[in-house]
Amino acid sequence: MPQTPVYSQVPNPQLTFLPTTFVQTDQSTSFDLKTKSSLLSFAVGSKQIVGDPNYTGYALAGNVFQIAGTYSVWAPFGAGDMGAGSPASIAKVAMSSNYSLQVTGVNWHAYAGGSPLTRSITIVPSDVTVTGPQGSATNGTWTGTDAINWNDVRLAAGVGAGDAITEISLQFSTDIAAAGVYGSARTQVTNLNVTNAVQPVAVPEPPTVILAGLGAAAAVGHGYRRRKLRRDAAVNGLVDDQDEGAIALTA
Repeated sequence: MPQTPVYSQVPNPQLTFLPTTFVQTDQSTSFDLKTKSSLLSFAVGSKQIVGDPNYTGYALAGNVFQIAGTYSVWAPFGAGDMGAGSPASIAKVAMSSNYSLQVTGVNWHAYAGGSPLTRSITIVPSDVTVTGPQGSATNGTWTGTDAINWNDVRLAAGVGAGDAITEISLQFSTDIAAAGVYGSARTQVTNLNVTNAVQPVAVPEPPTVILAGLGAAAAVGHGYRRRKLRRDAAVNGLVDDQDEGAIALTA
């Protein structure tokens, strides 16, 4: 079982995993295929502010995911170099990554509604294949970036625009593979970066119910004044008290 990662905030928030390197190698005289799959899960929460008359805290407002790695492929032999009828060397690497995001907190309270948002990260290049003979290895880097549309997160989770998303659960799955026929191939993940944008949440205005009550009180007051004017006008003979349609003053 891997050790619990170490969290630090300086110079930037980061998790350090121990051990930091996982290597799998093998030697084969003909065909060799190795694959690695990994799943990383963690939670992200936003801070609530206590005692501030203007703001209640911070809401999560978006995510940008970046993953990167390196590869090396070498196919040294041509057809027949390993004996009569032997094929040319071939070496290949392939990389893929996807993630799942689940909203687990709304307005700083636990939330279990809706469904997770699952997407794939486009890796460039997603695979590299070389065929021999090669005098030297082909080396390079691969990268992938994805920015989440936060409206898609709200829609999947069933969270309204007026509510603050304050906690999410993330799961990253990455698959890398290396294969060679009379050749060698290597690929690795070197970096995973998650950026979480936040925005301040202002203290809400007086509830709509209170505003509606004030509006109703104003309407009642207006109706009372209107009826009083009608009674005064009727007493003075300026309007027919049976006319309920409007207030009319004549001279």
